[in-house]
Amino acid sequence: MTRTAKLSFYFIIFIIFGLVGMWMPLLGDDLHWGTYFGSNYFPQGIFLKYDGRYLGDLLVITMTKFKPIAFLGYGTFMTAIVYLIQLIREQIKAPKSIGLVSASLATIFIFLTPNAIFKQILGWHAGFANYVPSLVFPLFMLYLVLKNYDNKNVHYYRTSTYLIFFAAIFAQFFAEHVTILNVFNVVLVWLFFRKHFGDEFKKVLNFIVAGNFIGAFLMFINGAYIKILFGTDSYRSLKGSSNSDTMFNYMRIQFTPKHLILLAVAILIFTAVVIIYSLKVRNTKQKIANFALLLSGFVVVAPFLVVSPFGSRCMFATYMFFVTIFVINFDILIEAYEKYLLPLFLLAAVGLGVKTDAMAHNYGKTFNMQVEYSTYQNNVQRNTQYFLQYKDTKHIWLTAPIESDANFAELYVKNKDRNMVPINYYDWTDALRKIKGKKFNSHDAYMKAFDQQILKKVKLIQAKESK
Repeated sequence: MTRTAKLSFYFIIFIIFGLVGMWMPLLGDDLHWGTYFGSNYFPQGIFLKYDGRYLGDLLVITMTKFKPIAFLGYGTFMTAIVYLIQLIREQIKAPKSIGLVSASLATIFIFLTPNAIFKQILGWHAGFANYVPSLVFPLFMLYLVLKNYDNKNVHYYRTSTYLIFFAAIFAQFFAEHVTILNVFNVVLVWLFFRKHFGDEFKKVLNFIVAGNFIGAFLMFINGAYIKILFGTDSYRSLKGSSNSDTMFNYMRIQFTPKHLILLAVAILIFTAVVIIYSLKVRNTKQKIANFALLLSGFVVVAPFLVVSPFGSRCMFATYMFFVTIFVINFDILIEAYEKYLLPLFLLAAVGLGVKTDAMAHNYGKTFNMQVEYSTYQNNVQRNTQYFLQYKDTKHIWLTAPIESDANFAELYVKNKDRNMVPINYYDWTDALRKIKGKKFNSHDAYMKAFDQQILKKVKLIQAKESK
C-alpha cells in the first residue's frame, strides 16, 4: 500500500510538471533553439565555441523542437529533484509512516517559486534545460554521503559504480556554476568524510572525483571560456565592473533598497537559525545535510560576484537548497502529526500543480494563436501588423513586448516595415469568442473571420480614443 501510494504521488507530479513543459510557449532564445540555430548547432560545430553546456544545449534543442521531449524533460528532472529531497530526508531519519511530507512540501515550494525565478526556470525552456537538470547531481551526491556515512556494509556492483562515474561526468555539462559546485563538494567530501566510508564507497567516491574533474575539464576547454578570460566575449565577462550584469549590480537594478535590505536580513536570519539549530540537533546526518545544503547555497552563486551576466535563474539552485533545508527539518519536527498533515500537503501540491498547468496551457494557447495570426497577416495587404498579447507575463520570460520582440518577428513577421500594434488579451479573446462555434470551409477562412473581428475591435478602440 505504501509503495503504491508513493508511486502514485510521483506519477501524478511527473504528469503535472510534464504538462507545464509541454504547454509553456517558446520565448526568447527558445525560438532560435527550436529552428535554424538549433538545427545547425552541433552539425556545424557552433557548440565548440558557444559554451560547454553540451547536454543542456542538446536538451533545449530537442525540447523546443518536440513537445513530447519537453513533457518528458520537465516531468523527469523536476520529479527527480522532489524524489531526491525525500530520499535525503529518509537517510537522516526513517519516517514512521508513508514518508511523503518532504516531497509534497518541496513540490509546493517549487510551484510557489518567486515569479522572478519562476519565469526563467519553468517559464522558459532554455532556462529550464540548464538550471534544473544541473541540480540533480548535487542532491544525489548528498544522498550518497548520508547513505554511506558510518555505514561500511553498503555494496556497490560494478555496473552501479560505472553508472555513477558517467553521471558524475555528464552532470558537468549543464550550468557552469553548478559544475564548479560539484567539484567543490566532492573535494570537500573526499578530504573530510572519507574516513567515515567503507572501502567500497571509497572506490565509488574516487570515481566521482575523477568524473567531476573530467567533466569540468571538458566543459571549460570550450572556446567560449577562452574568450571570456581574455575579455573578448560579447555576452559574458569576468570583469565584475559596475556596468556588467554581475549579481550585486543585477540585484541593485531589479530591486529597491528596501527590498534588498529585507532580503539580506531574511537570508542572515535563515542562515543564523540553520547554524544554531544544526549545532543543537543530535542527529549527525541531519547536521551534515543542513550544513552541506547551506554551504552549497552560497557557494553556487559565489562565481556571479565577478561573472556576468547574472539572471534570476541563477538563484534557482540556492532557492532549492534552502527549501530542502526547511522542508526536511520541518518534516522531522512534525513527524508525530504526519498522518494528519500529509493529506493537506498532498492536496495543496496537486492543487497548485493543476493551477500551474492551467496557467501554462493559457500561455501556450496564446503563443499558438500568435503564430497562426502572424502567419495569416503575412499574406494580407495592409500597413499594420497586429500582435496578440498574453494575459500577463508574470510567469514567462518575455524579454520584450510581443509587438517589438525581434526573435518572434524574425521567424513569423514577413514585412518588418509595418506598424506593429498590440491587441489586448481580453479584446482578442473576445474576438475569438464571437466566431466560436461557427463553421468555416478552411482554416484560412477561420483566420479571416478572426481578423475581421480584430479590425472591428481596433475601430471601436480608435473611436473611443478620438472622443
